[in-house]
Parts: sequence; C-alpha cells; structure tokens
Amino acid sequence: MIQSSQPSPLAPRRLEVFDTVLREIVWETHDTVTLVLDPGEHHRNYTAGQFVSIDPGQFRELKQQIAYFEKAKGKREPVRAYSMASTPDEPHLAITVKEEEFLEDSTEFPPLLSPLLVHGLEVGRKITVKGYSGFYHLPPDVMEQTGHVVHVTAGSGVVPNFAMVKWALRHLPDLRHTFVYSNKTWADTIFARQLTEMEQGSGGRLRVLHCLTREPSVPAESPCARLGRINTELLADAIPDPESCLVFACGPAITRWDKKAARARGEEPKPRFLETVKELLAERGVPRQRLHTEAYG
Repeated sequence: MIQSSQPSPLAPRRLEVFDTVLREIVWETHDTVTLVLDPGEHHRNYTAGQFVSIDPGQFRELKQQIAYFEKAKGKREPVRAYSMASTPDEPHLAITVKEEEFLEDSTEFPPLLSPLLVHGLEVGRKITVKGYSGFYHLPPDVMEQTGHVVHVTAGSGVVPNFAMVKWALRHLPDLRHTFVYSNKTWADTIFARQLTEMEQGSGGRLRVLHCLTREPSVPAESPCARLGRINTELLADAIPDPESCLVFACGPAITRWDKKAARARGEEPKPRFLETVKELLAERGVPRQRLHTEAYG
C-alpha cells in the first residue's frame, strides 16, 4: 500500500477507470519488471511521481486465490497501487513492479498480484487501471521553494523519484538533484543503467549516491558506491543545505502486520527504512515541512 505524507497543492481530479494494453515488458532486475502500457486516447494529465491502481479481480488467473483470501480476511480484496516510472510527456504509461516475497514473520498472507504482474503476463494483455492518484510529487512552485531536491530511496521506492528526476531534467534546467539509493546488492538495483546515463548526461544537475547493504566489496559497475546502510555521514554529504532543500524519501515502512506481530510479542515494531531515514534527516536538520515521504508496505 502506498501512503504519502503531504497533501497536494493541486485541485483534486476525478479518478477514472480506463483500459490499457501491455505493449512491452522490460526486465529491470531478476524480480522486477517495467510494464509499458498503452492507454490509447485516454488523457495523460498526471504528475511525475503519481501512481495508478489495479484491481486484482480483473485477472481470471487469480479468481480462486481471491475467493480464499476474501473468505479468510472477511472482506473484499483491495486494489493495489503502483507508481509510474513514466512521465506525462511520454507516449505510454509505465509501471515498475517488484515481486513481493512471502515472509511469514512480516506478512500474514502471501503476495497476490505482484507475482502475476512480474511473471504471468504477455504482451497484448488488456489491463484496466484507475488513476491518477498520489500527493508524492514535485510541487508546481518547486523552483520558488528550492534549487536543490534530495531523493532518499530504497528498493522499489525508487520508482516515483526516478520519474520526478526524469521529468525535472527535461523541464526544470535550473533544478539540481541528489539521489541517494539503497539496495541489498548491485544486482537488486532497479534503474541502475538509466540512473547512470541520466547522471552522465545531466551536466552536473544530478548526483547519484548508491548504498549497498549486502555487497562484500564495491562493484566494478559503481566504483563510488558506499557499502552499508544510509547513515548520518552520507546524508551530510548529500545535504549541505538542510534548511533550504526539499527532500523526497520513499521506501519500506512499518506495516499494520508489523504492528500486530509486535503487539503479540509485547514489543514495539522495529523501525524500517522510512522510520530510520526520518530520524537521520531530523538529526541532519531538515525541517519537517521540507520533507515529503511515501511509504511502501
């Protein structure tokens, strides 16, 4: 589930349900794909960083699983939200989907939709989506607020930030970006090639800092990568202007299941990526009103 921290300054739009056709499947990593969707004549009046929702009930392959889940949960199976890696000036929509793992200590039910989207679809499939949603995007007056945007992401949380940077490099030539991106290994790094190409072609407007938490050594593909987790020193390097920049942080956060499991043990839930980053940013001196977050989980 996607949750954003800041309300949008834009007037709310009526969400529409519309059909798309899957035109291309791009493998980003071993468990992550970008699905390129053709919306036909449907409008593309969204903002880079927003998401679309997909109802799993439309897929006949999931009919039996959905029936079981709905009986076990006692409620209707909800839609799933997926951030768009595309920008409004591109001809097609693109959503990037990472296959969720079933970890018994961190989730109650096995993943339903993401395995099908990653492994079970073929080009030409019709996919009905609902959009466009989300408050996690650059504000319309971003250039009046700052000249430097810092992105702090982990795993598939990279997707909306990737779209924001891609759009801004094309349309906001005076805006600088620092992109801090945490993954387990280099092989897990979504958009690794694209981010490198964007940084090299940005004329100094984009700086990418990779953090790899489970690599034994720095990979040859990214000789400047940092080993270990995002920490105070790294954020001090990334954020020389904590009171004047805008920060967009996106990644895993404590879930309802985490809270439920922790209560059963008589404990507080352990902080995940987003809670840890919020604390580090506060230590760095980033004002709360200049921080925008989006949680996955």
